[in-house]
Amino acid sequence: MEQIPQEQKTEPFLASFTTTEKLGTETPTTSITPNTQFRGRYEKPNCAVCNEVGDGLHFGAEACRACTAFFRRSVALSKKYECRAGRNCEVSSNIRCMCRSCRYDKCIEVGMNPECVQNRRENDTPKADLQFDTSKTEIRRPIPNFNIVPQASAVPSTSNFMDFSIFKDTPISNFSAFSPASLPGLSSSPSLETMPLLERMRINYDKMENARNVIHRREGENIFQQKVPRAITFREATEVTTKEVSLVADWIEWCFDDFGLLPVDQKTILFQNFFVFFCMLERAFMTVKSGRDGIVVMASKDYIDYDNLEGFFKECNSGTGGTPAEIAKLCRLIRPSFELQKRSLINLMRLENVDSYEFFALCVMLFWDFGLEGQSDECNEVGRRVKHRVTREMTFYLRNVKKHEEPLYRMASVVSILPSLQRAVRRFQEDIEMANIFNIYALPENFVNIINGKFN
Repeated sequence: MEQIPQEQKTEPFLASFTTTEKLGTETPTTSITPNTQFRGRYEKPNCAVCNEVGDGLHFGAEACRACTAFFRRSVALSKKYECRAGRNCEVSSNIRCMCRSCRYDKCIEVGMNPECVQNRRENDTPKADLQFDTSKTEIRRPIPNFNIVPQASAVPSTSNFMDFSIFKDTPISNFSAFSPASLPGLSSSPSLETMPLLERMRINYDKMENARNVIHRREGENIFQQKVPRAITFREATEVTTKEVSLVADWIEWCFDDFGLLPVDQKTILFQNFFVFFCMLERAFMTVKSGRDGIVVMASKDYIDYDNLEGFFKECNSGTGGTPAEIAKLCRLIRPSFELQKRSLINLMRLENVDSYEFFALCVMLFWDFGLEGQSDECNEVGRRVKHRVTREMTFYLRNVKKHEEPLYRMASVVSILPSLQRAVRRFQEDIEMANIFNIYALPENFVNIINGKFN
């Protein structure tokens, strides 16, 4: 059995948003299940290292079995190679063993990631003692101290990754977006070896969901029992959004090593641009998975009831008492924005039936935006590299896991969601800005700043 090596700590980011603690959750490991049933159907690309017949995506690049084994062995054993010919040797299938130094350099050059190699356990370790050491299996640094709910010291060990059975009893679809183990008939499974970036995002998203169980817990609610969703008010929705800032900031740091190497000002530029888009995209995704119409599911798993906006705004007023006539006027003002979200974004995501890995790929495209005000050339280039990596992983996933005969067509369909998301976000930002300027309803200042991408 293999374990994930502990990673280096990165520069603190948005420390003022951090309000969570280490939850003691265990990070699962996944493995490839060999199955040659579909290999004849899909022709795999040649190895990017030696141009031999490829064996799929390994450690972030297309590679053959020999180069995969060579790279894994070199990293796991911390091998140091020396080239005797000026580090300019040819690396090809017939002479690849002539210079291991150049072969290893070629592996790195084509995108193979040493951090995706798992260290082997000692052979003399008793099988019964093979327990996960949480300190060694963390994908990113631990969540910092909890200041919000100090009495809660643990969360359920059972993963609750986007469990929408709380909304309905029947399965969502034949394809489960929640667990790679539930994908039927796969020739390859999503894993840290085949899809290092997307799988890492999935594992860390699961950690964030566990944190949400504590952060968004209502008074008197047991975090070990299944949450019963309820319709919330506008004031409660603003509180949920505000609490999400620190959680999402932590999730981003856990997922991207490249992000940790950037200066703080570049990190802030990326996150400020990303947060509101992520919130609306995630709400649409969770709403579709809930199977219900006329609502929007929040990160807390409570929801906004579009059919009862009067109840949603009942606690909001501009200082005049919030009479029924004023609330009705407010509902007429804001309803078109909600209808746009449903018509332009939620319905499209429902039509495309986006699964969790496709959702994570969209998050990558949103976060690593290009040409933002104040964004450096280095940051732009890092973003391009990360998006190229996730594109390769999505191609592998769609071709080998989902069995799409035209993966590029599917990718184009998923990416087409982004313009609809942009329209919905811009309209929402305009409504919040107008309401704040004309004091149509009372808004917390920090919420207005978050929606406009201005973090203190």
